[in-house]
Amino acid sequence: MNTQDLLPIPGFDQDMFRRVVGHFASGVTVITTSHDGRLYGTTASAVSSLSMDPPMMLMCLNRSSSTHDAVRAAGIYVINILADHQEDLALRFGRKGADKFSGVGYTVSEHDGVPVLEDVLATITCVVTEAPQGGSHTVFFGQVVDARAASGNPLAYYRGAFGRLESVRELDTYRKVRRWVLSRSTPSGGELEIHNLVRALGAEPDDVFNSLVKLTTEGLVSRSDSGAFHVTPITAELSDGLYEGRAMIEAGVIASRAQGFDEGLLETLLQLTKDMEGIRCSADGSLRDFLELHSRFHQSLVRASGSSQLLESYRRLSIAGVWTEAWDDTDWRDLLDHAELSRLAEALRTGETDAAIDAVRAYTEQAKHFARLAIASRGGAV
Repeated sequence: MNTQDLLPIPGFDQDMFRRVVGHFASGVTVITTSHDGRLYGTTASAVSSLSMDPPMMLMCLNRSSSTHDAVRAAGIYVINILADHQEDLALRFGRKGADKFSGVGYTVSEHDGVPVLEDVLATITCVVTEAPQGGSHTVFFGQVVDARAASGNPLAYYRGAFGRLESVRELDTYRKVRRWVLSRSTPSGGELEIHNLVRALGAEPDDVFNSLVKLTTEGLVSRSDSGAFHVTPITAELSDGLYEGRAMIEAGVIASRAQGFDEGLLETLLQLTKDMEGIRCSADGSLRDFLELHSRFHQSLVRASGSSQLLESYRRLSIAGVWTEAWDDTDWRDLLDHAELSRLAEALRTGETDAAIDAVRAYTEQAKHFARLAIASRGGAV
């Protein structure tokens, strides 16, 4: 029977199906190809080995994807298997539109002209042998013509979150609980009841408990003598300490890169500052979007260290989620800009280490001032 002839099942809950399928942990890849001189790429997790003799792979692409059409036309594709520190590549190629390859390191195969991403965990080049349709997707069976691998650990995807394969579930829960705390879904000083978080976040009790313990070490959650967890009010002293910790990590990354930063990263940082300018100039530009670009800028810089542990430590010092609530009724443009980040990106481009570290310090002082004003507007604690 042709899958196009299949009818929807009456009463079938597609949202439930999506949640259930999300419990299947998978690796993360970027599928790349080229056609008529243009490069194409998209993030995909529906990838699997099929046969060893002959060596074959399969991967599935939505028929609405432009990469889908390019793979069908070109008859060849590359499976780029991402390492655990390459979440940014997964997000970049997961979006529609724009030039996804801008600022990304890649080579073009001399033999077949397809783009191969650099510094990924592994690459597998396949020639399409069959392409049957299955529902909204096409299944591309490909015979392997080239395969290469490097050392490292894979990026995993589980229940809508990226992470290391062995801890992706725990990391997913930690991020959700942290977001809950910073967004003040439980008010400052309020009790964080584990059974309520389990129900609200769809998480496991042990993972929620461990996340709260971790947040206690970060100063964002406190624990009473009875063992109950409470949301810790953020004071100016706590905020200053967190921003100083982030600045120390960034300055350390900059100082350790005597050989400089690669062109792809520099282009990314410069583009992010331009995007920030666009939000500031837009009448309906939001603080949430502006801070999201800030976060991507800083994390891209720290990610250049090549240490996923250092990046996770840096993320654990972030409290940006609090300010989007604290400044709801204020024009944030009067208080926060991106001038120092632009100066930082330019200093990195020209290789001026001292100037770059000075820009980090200047930005940190600005961020601390911004946070203090938000805290003062809430009576001394958020």
